[in-house]
Amino acid sequence: MNPLFAERTKAARRSVIRELLKLTEQPNIISFAGGLPDPDTFPREFLAQVAADEIRNNPGKTLQYTTTEGKLPLREPLSRWFAEDGMEFPPDHIVITSASQQGLDLVAKVFLDPGDVVLVGLPTYIGAIQAFQAMQAKLVGVPLEDDGMDLHALSDAITTARLAGQIPKFIYVVPDFQNPSGITWSEEKRRGLLEIASREDLVVVEDMPYRKLRYVGKPVPPVASLDEEGRVVVLFTFSKTLAAGLRLGALAGPKEIVEKVVTMKQATDLCTSSLTQRLAVRFFQEYDVEGHMRTICAHYRKKRDAMLSALERYMPKDEGISWTKPEGGLFLWVRFPEHLDTEQMLPRAIEHKVAYVIGAPFFVDGKGHNTMRLSFSSATTEQLEEGIRRLGQVVEEELASLRSPQRV
Repeated sequence: MNPLFAERTKAARRSVIRELLKLTEQPNIISFAGGLPDPDTFPREFLAQVAADEIRNNPGKTLQYTTTEGKLPLREPLSRWFAEDGMEFPPDHIVITSASQQGLDLVAKVFLDPGDVVLVGLPTYIGAIQAFQAMQAKLVGVPLEDDGMDLHALSDAITTARLAGQIPKFIYVVPDFQNPSGITWSEEKRRGLLEIASREDLVVVEDMPYRKLRYVGKPVPPVASLDEEGRVVVLFTFSKTLAAGLRLGALAGPKEIVEKVVTMKQATDLCTSSLTQRLAVRFFQEYDVEGHMRTICAHYRKKRDAMLSALERYMPKDEGISWTKPEGGLFLWVRFPEHLDTEQMLPRAIEHKVAYVIGAPFFVDGKGHNTMRLSFSSATTEQLEEGIRRLGQVVEEELASLRSPQRV
């Protein structure tokens, strides 16, 4: 049977995170692995009432096919929501997607031929890596600094690719509270990114699943709001702001790109669920959206603060151990000395009933073995305290083992 599979299928690999989540289902494990939003943030009573009403009283719009572009009553408030953030995307420049992961898949299908180059961060989101590699693209990693990509390295990477006869197509970025690192790009870096994209005639794919989840600090303008040439594609999801299980998101960008996306989407799923779109329409029409966002941000800020406080108390003070202090989002990133491998340490962590995501899969250059991603979103504050205490003990034991001459 194997010879019948397409080459892209043979090369595909499962998500390390999704596979790890199976392991963390063991009893009593405190997991910081999956970036799952807290179900307590879902407006479930509102959604239950609206879903019942829509199904009973509006079946023609709720249970029927809809347009590939998505329902206009949803694209219109999304357009206004984007405009509040400085992004001018009229409704006909927006496509409703099955969350932002479908947006990544559609962007890959629209732009990538086998061997084309995509520039990504080191580290970057695993779901993006999967989507781009499925189209047999060559992913070139660019180091991340505390305030965004190393733009000199980005320029060098583009030049190197062209000299090798490769075709760079786009630069993929998550500028706000990046998954996995938690960093936020400075405005200077965002403007510099656009300058490079303009000079090199590349598209920028700006993924913003966490932008609405800011807990401290002042918002930085989206890359798309600074774009004067129409070369930025924005991906958005309702997974973190409404409910992940709705699988609802949006792609916005220049009309020329959006038209190609619609064509690819027609071949993929015809249209996104009418039911979930109608729930989102009612969310914008009837719910206190801004109040909801304030509540969510206060909820997650408390958890972020609890994890950061616990790390200060329980993580060993050895040189080479550090972590990011994200201004929003769901993740922070921990670095260890080069000789500590977080994948090798994971069985010890599972023994101590605590789990994390190893850092290496977020790197397209094979590095990152001394890093991990921690999510504070779904654990309780009590679990955050106890889980980080356990993790600190795991790290202490691992470092002691590495110092021991008996270590094989």
